[in-house]
Amino acid sequence: MNILGFFHGVDSAACLLQDGVLTAYVEEERLIRFKHAENIFPIRAIESCLNIGGIELTDVDCVTYGWDLKGYSDGTIAAFYEETNQKYPPDPGTLAWQKSNLSIFNEQTVQKRVRNHLSRHFGVPFDQLPRLESFPHHQCHAAKAFWLSPHDEALVLIVDGSGDCECTTLWHGKGKQLELLHEITIPHSLGWFYAAITELLGFRAYDGEYKVMGLAAYGRENLDFRSKLEEVLRPGEHGWDYELPPHFIHHGKHTYSDRFTDELAEHLNFEPRQGPAPLEPIHEDLAFEAQRILEETVIRLVTHWQRETGLTNLCIAGGVGLNVKLNSKLHKAELFERVWPFPIPNDSGTSIGAAVGVHHRLTGERPERLEHVYLGPGYTDEQIETQIRGCGYAYRDCEDIAEAAAELLAEGKVVGWMQGRLEGGPRALGGRSILADPRSVEARDRVNSAIKFREYWRPFCPSMTAESAERFLQRAEDAPYMILAFDATEEAKQLIPGVVHVDHTARVQTVTHETNPRYHDLLKAFERRTGVPVLLNTSFNIKGEAIVCSPRDAFRTFWSTGIDALAVGRFLIEKPESPEATAPEDVIR
Repeated sequence: MNILGFFHGVDSAACLLQDGVLTAYVEEERLIRFKHAENIFPIRAIESCLNIGGIELTDVDCVTYGWDLKGYSDGTIAAFYEETNQKYPPDPGTLAWQKSNLSIFNEQTVQKRVRNHLSRHFGVPFDQLPRLESFPHHQCHAAKAFWLSPHDEALVLIVDGSGDCECTTLWHGKGKQLELLHEITIPHSLGWFYAAITELLGFRAYDGEYKVMGLAAYGRENLDFRSKLEEVLRPGEHGWDYELPPHFIHHGKHTYSDRFTDELAEHLNFEPRQGPAPLEPIHEDLAFEAQRILEETVIRLVTHWQRETGLTNLCIAGGVGLNVKLNSKLHKAELFERVWPFPIPNDSGTSIGAAVGVHHRLTGERPERLEHVYLGPGYTDEQIETQIRGCGYAYRDCEDIAEAAAELLAEGKVVGWMQGRLEGGPRALGGRSILADPRSVEARDRVNSAIKFREYWRPFCPSMTAESAERFLQRAEDAPYMILAFDATEEAKQLIPGVVHVDHTARVQTVTHETNPRYHDLLKAFERRTGVPVLLNTSFNIKGEAIVCSPRDAFRTFWSTGIDALAVGRFLIEKPESPEATAPEDVIR
């Protein structure tokens, strides 16, 4: 059975599930080079997934979408909005948002939109298109988080902005079953709370939350912010849950941002940061206290349900699952034997969740567990060499590209690394990475200033061989997706300062030879030269751009930044020493 899943919104994406195996996942932004591909229908991602799977659109049994289309069409969600509005009188903006949702997610509207896109792009008549099935949003998150996890039984935590009616849900996953334990509905959203803080600090919601998380490590305790935030995000009626009064977020006057009301700024006695205004200690302190209360709120909630269920594993998804510091607090709390955040926890991953959920609905079976996320397009050495020659570059055809790249990295060079299939999700995992020596703070600062062009406070992350993790990480365990952070050991602080954050943590990727043999070979080759099986790994892109996908994308970023060499397939391109050397105009344009 071929099931095609898609998500259309912020971070549009598509996936292909074939007989219960996830064979392809592609984000639209990687193909069109427009970060987040917001509200762009993922037609190119769909086409890419079909190509990877070796099938035509007419071979697809059904197309799946991660929203409760029936609920938007039969009055269920309209009734929920009306009940919520009775309890929390809305402002005009909230009413407009509700009306828009009821229109956008109406089943007939979605059917028409999807059929038009597919028919027009693939030239398939309407009567030959696969049927469309929908799956409720939070159930999508729960389905991917549990059924693709390594666990047979787990507590499943879903936290996001909102999905259909829900903002936070907890589930009991066991074998082929998922049981809803508890839900917290609109307007009590932890994702909306963090988005409000993000825009208060001058960043863009649904893009800059990771900046707030990184900035929080520089902040200090601020009891004034703490007491005021505890009135914004406070315990709910049970004590272990929470509530978020909507007049701080959506219901009220919005002078500065749609994500928070003027009342929130006044309550915090905080002047919203705008434009290029410099960051000051007060901004760091607000980030610190917002992160703290988010962590405390979630840990309080999860602690209750762990005690109620006695479950020893935790799976995490939803957009707030991208908060590595929160995930790591849950790991360090020692409530569970294993904490497993899904590697693509945000809404783009609901393309996977919808496919997985519909697969279970139709077959009654659990899909195959996730082994890795190298699920996007790949390129043969022949294809790569053709593109290199077409651009007229000098290059070396290396017998062992890992050894050649390791030699340059050990010399202090920065290397662009494009190998194998594109990884899915927001983290570079050795498929499309920029790499440097983690022993050097200078190399880290150079990557930040001359290559990534990004803010000083954002940490760089290490990739390390899985077998060496205990040497550098406290309470180390397998962490292949760079979505957990660990306290660094003393050896790590001394030996690899370029990848240890100011709070003495490292957001790590552990690499095995089975999952990514060439990247593992590179780490081992670097270890033979330096004694360190670790590399600084950041995504192969510059600020504001999507991660590169194709060789030509890699060429463009290589020539327009301070990267010294590019290892793509078995080929190595090094920049000439001559300062007159420039990239071909069509590559850097």
